[in-house]
Amino acid sequence: MTKPAPLMTAQEFADRAREIVATMRGHAAHRAIDLLTNDELRGLGYGEGIDIFEAQVGHWHEADAVYPHAGPCPDCERAATEAERRAAA
Repeated sequence: MTKPAPLMTAQEFADRAREIVATMRGHAAHRAIDLLTNDELRGLGYGEGIDIFEAQVGHWHEADAVYPHAGPCPDCERAATEAERRAAA
């Protein structure tokens, strides 16, 4: 869990988002915006929900993951593989 950030104004948030998209591309920008948003939500008291979200989306932020993701989502692929294994057993 990241430490709660001091809340910023709407203008500060927009400025930071502009800085992210001006200096980053693709997956790195997506992850930076996620972290910015998550930190603000934590500062508003939604930390538990953000922890749940981050635990479920970590695979989307792996270094070798292509952005944007093309094809079935990793969760869907994993579920299909597990279902095939159960059916074969």
